[in-house]
Amino acid sequence: MSDTASHDRELASETLVQLIRERRTAKLLSDPALRSAEGDDVWTEAHHGTLASMIDNAGAAPFHRRAHETHRQGATDSPVPWRFHVIERADCRRLVDLLEHRAEAHPDSEWSRAWQSKISAMLSACGALVQATWLPDPERNDGDAGVSDGGGETVFTLANVEHVAAASAAVQNLLLLATAHGWHSYWSSGGILRNEALFNILGIGTEERLLGSIFLAPPEVPFDRLVSGGLRNERGKAGQWSRWVDVAPDA
Repeated sequence: MSDTASHDRELASETLVQLIRERRTAKLLSDPALRSAEGDDVWTEAHHGTLASMIDNAGAAPFHRRAHETHRQGATDSPVPWRFHVIERADCRRLVDLLEHRAEAHPDSEWSRAWQSKISAMLSACGALVQATWLPDPERNDGDAGVSDGGGETVFTLANVEHVAAASAAVQNLLLLATAHGWHSYWSSGGILRNEALFNILGIGTEERLLGSIFLAPPEVPFDRLVSGGLRNERGKAGQWSRWVDVAPDA
């Protein structure tokens, strides 16, 4: 390898380490009751293009097994075991409207609780939402019982565990790319966004499983409050979650 190539790789490595270290959980919140169309013009075609590039590059994640053929129909026929469903700012605001209307129509329901939750505030503040799903294999009868998710729906066979790992790698790529572009990002478990009715509204197949709702926002998007992640400083040092293994020669 030439000195120039070696130097370039060293710089790339330093940049990657910097991005990993700089990535932060940034939960942006805006009062949904005070929302208006003002400020929607901060989301531009340039932001759309940046997001499209981020989505494209996030897909360069490793995957060990192809998604089952039942998931590879229509336009989204890739063998990767994840799908990204992208909702941009104006449509996120429409989701807030939907939550408000359903909360009013169904008091003391999951809709009213969602309206009072941080989900509506996050949708009001974000530039875009990415519903990241993973694609479970159909249940099999080959002796690989796997591990149930506790809800009686998804069985975590080895293949399904690997699908979740691959989808998680794609999401981490997206978070790092957001950091590289100076965008705020937050990986949420989804709350009401896991709801089957909302899956139908967003055109997401109910056979998909939500890995996370990824809230993204460029710095130009206004917000009322930023909440940082609470666990960052609890991960400890490498020696607390890794170990170096010596295999005895006579083992």
